[in-house]
Amino acid sequence: MKKNDFNCSITVKMSAAEALEKISNVPEWWGVAFTGSAAKQNDVFTVKMGGDAFFNFKVTDLIPGKKAVWLVTDCYMPWYTAKTEWTGTKLIFDLPEDDGLTKLNFIHEGLTPDSECYKDCEPGWSHWIKTSLFSYLTTGKGQLKTKKKVSYSTSITVPFSPATVFEHINDVARWWPEDFEGKSTSLNDEFVLKTGDVHYSRQRIIEFVPGKKVVWLTTDSKRTTDNYEWTGTKMIFELSDTADSTTVNFTYDGPVFENEYNRLVQECDGVIKTNLYNFITGKNK
Repeated sequence: MKKNDFNCSITVKMSAAEALEKISNVPEWWGVAFTGSAAKQNDVFTVKMGGDAFFNFKVTDLIPGKKAVWLVTDCYMPWYTAKTEWTGTKLIFDLPEDDGLTKLNFIHEGLTPDSECYKDCEPGWSHWIKTSLFSYLTTGKGQLKTKKKVSYSTSITVPFSPATVFEHINDVARWWPEDFEGKSTSLNDEFVLKTGDVHYSRQRIIEFVPGKKVVWLTTDSKRTTDNYEWTGTKMIFELSDTADSTTVNFTYDGPVFENEYNRLVQECDGVIKTNLYNFITGKNK
């Protein structure tokens, strides 16, 4: 293992042999479409995650009660530029046992912070191993990802009038960090935000009060990496002014995967505090 390969650990009260047998029952904890077998040396299997995405594996090492290694022999991830980035990487399950306790050390060898998909794979693996697999090993039932409704707010203050700030907010194509199609300057306007084939959302402006407030409603959405949807979400921009400045309070009101709240916070802060702030103040010119 290289120092920066993704890795995490869990400890369970069972034998390593039993734990390894359960790990090979992939759909029960990974929650993916699965064909083939992962139970024996040289077994091959395929995991599918929706659309054309697939991952082919071969069990290249299997030491009963101690270790399993799954080699990614081929894959296709249409959401990324590096569509075969996992090919040649390995999933390593190392299971030392001591006094009735088994510690699973999981390593995705070849998945590093330099990988294009790391920002999605890191929280994904953290959930599948530390939450879902742990639950399957200890209760017999995996915990597939679930959504919860949240409301997160962040704000910026800029030295411009509400009218000027409002105009900038509605020029979405020039500050939102995705491809933009449509219109965003009037009530009931609709527009689409996209990142390749990975991320898609359609917005409709349902409130439009010049100089004071604008609200987007997500009417359709999809993140193809895991079929996550946030349709029904509202993104709310509210403006308040003082003598020489305007404060924009932004609120995301909608669902998020239970293990991705921190990621939501980072993304909202980045879009509002960096992208929108720099666009309004002219720092991105």
